[in-house]
Amino acid sequence: MQFREKTFLITGASSGIGRACAARFAAEGARLILTSRRRDALEAAAAQAGGAAVIPADLTDANSAASLCERICADFPRLDGIVHSAGVGLYAPSYDSHPDKARRLLELNFLAPVEITRRLLPQIPDGGAVVTISSVAGKIPLPWLNLYSASKYALNAFSDGLRIELAERRIGVLNVCPCYVETPFQQNVLQGRVPANLAGDRMFKVTAEECAEAVVNGLRNGKRTIVVPRIGWLLVLAARLFPATVHGRMAQYKPRRVD
Repeated sequence: MQFREKTFLITGASSGIGRACAARFAAEGARLILTSRRRDALEAAAAQAGGAAVIPADLTDANSAASLCERICADFPRLDGIVHSAGVGLYAPSYDSHPDKARRLLELNFLAPVEITRRLLPQIPDGGAVVTISSVAGKIPLPWLNLYSASKYALNAFSDGLRIELAERRIGVLNVCPCYVETPFQQNVLQGRVPANLAGDRMFKVTAEECAEAVVNGLRNGKRTIVVPRIGWLLVLAARLFPATVHGRMAQYKPRRVD
C-alpha cells in the first residue's frame, strides 16, 4: 500500500503509538484525521505531523463515536484507511476489577473499533486498509492484565475475521501486537499498577516510533499480523508449545492494588 495523498483516520492520536503513527504517516505524505478525547493534545500531535484534521471524541460514548463518524462521512468522501490505536489498560485480577471500569475498557479496546469500522467501511475504497493496534497480551493471557488481555484477544479475532470478510474488496487488515511499549499507558490505566517485579523487565521493550515504523512496513508489504519486536513471536510460540511452563512463570507476577 502507498501512503501519498491517501487519507487515514487515527484514533488515540494524542499520545503513544497513535501519535507516532500520525507523525510517521505524515512523513509518507498521507492526509490525516486525528481523534482522541483531548483537543489540546490532538492539536499538538497535528502540529508535529505538519497539519491534520482534528476531531475530539470520547470513543467510549456511543453518541460521541457516532458524531465522529458522521462528521468524517460528511467532510471526507473518501477514507483510505483506519488505524485503531485508542486503548486503555487495567492492572487488576478479573475478580477484583471494578465493573464500570471493566465496561469502559471493553468499550474502548474492542467495541469502539468494531462500531467505527462498521460505520466507516462504506467510505473505504477497494484496496484500502484497517489497522488494529492490539497487543501480545491478545496472544498470551497476562494475569496482571487479564481483562485487557481478553479485550485484545477479542480484537485479534475481530481483525482476522474482518480480513476474511473483506477479501473480495482487497481491503487489507493488519493486526499489530506490540510487547512492552514505552508510552504513557502505565500512567493512564483505569485501575491498579504494574507488578513491582515486572516493572524492570524490559527484554521485549519497544518504542512507539518503532511500532509506527512496523505499521508502515506492514501495510506496505501486505502483512496480516506482526509482533513488535519480532522476538515477541518466541514468547507466543513458547506459550503455544509449553503453556503450563509459561503460565506458571507468569503466575509469579501480582498486580499492586490501588483503592
